[in-house]
Amino acid sequence: MNETEFNALILKIESSMGTKMEDKLKVAFKGLNPEILKAIEEDSVELKKTVNTLVDENKNLVDAQKEQSGEIEALTAKLNEKTSNTHLSMKEQVMNLLEENKDKLIAMKSGDSKTNIRMTVKAVGNMMLSSNVTGQIPAGERESGITRIVRRNPFILELVNLGSITSNLWEWVQQANPEGDAAMTAEGAAKAKIDFDLVLASAAVRKVTAFIKVSKEMLDDIPLMESEINQELSEVINLKIDAQVLSGDGTGQNLTGITENATAFSPGSFATGSANEVTDPNNQDVLRVAINQIAIAEFQANYIVMHPSDAAAMDLSKATDGHYILPPFSTNANTVVKGIPIVTNTGMTEGDYLVGDFTKSGVRFREGLTFDVGYENDDFTKNFVTILAEARLVQRVKSNHYPAFVLGDFATDKAAIAKA
Repeated sequence: MNETEFNALILKIESSMGTKMEDKLKVAFKGLNPEILKAIEEDSVELKKTVNTLVDENKNLVDAQKEQSGEIEALTAKLNEKTSNTHLSMKEQVMNLLEENKDKLIAMKSGDSKTNIRMTVKAVGNMMLSSNVTGQIPAGERESGITRIVRRNPFILELVNLGSITSNLWEWVQQANPEGDAAMTAEGAAKAKIDFDLVLASAAVRKVTAFIKVSKEMLDDIPLMESEINQELSEVINLKIDAQVLSGDGTGQNLTGITENATAFSPGSFATGSANEVTDPNNQDVLRVAINQIAIAEFQANYIVMHPSDAAAMDLSKATDGHYILPPFSTNANTVVKGIPIVTNTGMTEGDYLVGDFTKSGVRFREGLTFDVGYENDDFTKNFVTILAEARLVQRVKSNHYPAFVLGDFATDKAAIAKA
């Protein structure tokens, strides 16, 4: 049926109905089989029946569309209702709803006006970490490695005479008890006679140890754990060696340290009681006298060791008029006294000082710092590993060299050289 014939048919139908046909019905008619349209044109009864059927179907379609529109409006309203039973986003809730009710959606699309879908979602609100986040979200950014405990730096081995030893006992022979002296001798007269004793002295090698017992799981699961343990063991061993070489008391398994062999400050080395006493002495004055004490004992001091706080007190020394004091024998911002550099370290007791010729302190290692890993008792069945660190060494100052070191206390020694 061509367009002209179809329009004629529409006019005929409109005439039969007594009203103008809606465009939707026209489209519906146009989609019918041409043979059916021809039959409708020839049979007015069939024409009316077809028109009425189409009208009814159109009404049902309109009603179904209104029903679906209502459902959609209701769904939209419910999407905005406030509820606290879910933490899903709006998009996630809608997608879940459509997935769960796909059969109903198909029925609604087919014109089932009795099918409906209900949904309750969280209303849109302000999102904050304090109210909308459970747990650690977002994840924190963690730095690599482990922040170590801060300890002082070992220093004494940098000052002394270092070496190795192949025995567990360090021995030496030294002169003692000299007698007589050289003399100017006349022709034919008896010559001067002298003698001395030879004394064998020794110092024993001592051992410094530390170990950590750790599970195999900890070594496997924490990155760099083994290196951290090795560093920790190395650090504590070296600090113990440092403390022992400096101030070990020689009892039990302790080394005999430098301070144990040092001589006391002697104000008599600087004409105490004479006109050469010091007016208003300060720390620099005490150090200068100690350097002189070592010099008149025929040694050459090469280091001064003191606590950082005492060095700071020297820097802050002022005269009564407020200007800073820098004695002419103290240079490089108080870091050198009479040409002798100052070494500061918290390993030295605050208020004390040590001046000396540190070449006269000998340290010999029988065994340097070593690490061993092994099992102890039932460690194998319990998955424990022992990491052991140790070192063996000896320190000595020969008795003839004791005057090469002076150990003193600033407060006491300033009072000892003060002019009355």
